Amino acid sequence: MYSDFNMPNYYGIDNFDYRQEYNYQNFNQQNMYNSELITFNQAIDLIRQSVAGEKEDELFYDFLIKQAPTEKEKNIIASIRNDERKHNRILRDLYYSFTGNMLPQDMTTPNKDNDLNYHENLEKALFGELDAVVRYRKILGTMPSGSSYTLLMSIMTDELRHASKYNFLIHNAK
Repeated sequence: MYSDFNMPNYYGIDNFDYRQEYNYQNFNQQNMYNSELITFNQAIDLIRQSVAGEKEDELFYDFLIKQAPTEKEKNIIASIRNDERKHNRILRDLYYSFTGNMLPQDMTTPNKDNDLNYHENLEKALFGELDAVVRYRKILGTMPSGSSYTLLMSIMTDELRHASKYNFLIHNAK
């Protein structure tokens, strides 16, 4: 059995030490992880922000449903919107369970006039869903219990499903 550093020389590389090429000792892991690892308090703040974000998404998707050209597309977007409503309730419950404080019902910022066409709004929705996946991944890493982890994982996987659905809609809108 060969070790990683005693492999036969199939590629004409003589005496190449992979450990020297990628020097782990000089690698600044802190820079790599700073954006991924957050504290529990930062996660609580992201949950609070996410409650507002989910509500804003719901309102945006209501508008997008009106733009959708077919009943099939309206139904797909409505299913995504309904998931956003569910996420809002779950996040509110998590926030309350961690802080003992209830969030105000209306945490949205006034919606700006949307002069984008349907295709552009689908792209906006897609990238919003992908941004949400990153946000929930960070929060997920701080969850102390199985139930909170499971709830956040369900939200995150919903967001991935939504992104796939928006990709489908974008493809059909061409």
